Amino acid sequence: AKTAERALTGASELFAYRKPVETVIFSSIPEFVIPEVGIGAHATMQGDIVVNIDFSRRDIKRVIQEELPPTLYHEFSHVVRASVHKNLYATLSESFITEGIASYIEKKVFRKKVPYIEPIKNERKYWLQAQKIIQKKTYDHSEWFFGTKKLPRWIGYRLGYLLIDSFMKQQKNFSLARLV
Repeated sequence: AKTAERALTGASELFAYRKPVETVIFSSIPEFVIPEVGIGAHATMQGDIVVNIDFSRRDIKRVIQEELPPTLYHEFSHVVRASVHKNLYATLSESFITEGIASYIEKKVFRKKVPYIEPIKNERKYWLQAQKIIQKKTYDHSEWFFGTKKLPRWIGYRLGYLLIDSFMKQQKNFSLARLV
């Protein structure tokens, strides 16, 4: 609870967001978490955060200390962004931006290895494929972000991160709060 509270306070200050954000942490079965990190989460449409942690893991202390804070910052960025931009996932482009910002924040604030933004073989090929549907309102979100059929797992997170990283390298004095 203390780790979560510190992270939520830090995220609130970083993003200059003063509204309350309800956060629920569930003890979950392994299928509901990212195996590489032992945790999974999502932000709700109402502006809350739901976290699933596999408390049966031998490395549960590490999961709570090292994975919970960046996960909360990631999801908090979605909450803040949704408070000013209602269609975070309306198009593939919006999804790339939304997840790219959240992943960029994880990497920038915590300077840790973020498994879902690691390089993927043939990224350029997938970027070109995305260009064909990037502004369409119908796209398979699960396929692009979780790789359920023909696309590699996490390619959407990776491409989104690359977009935001490139954008931020071009900016001078652009705060993370403004980015969100």
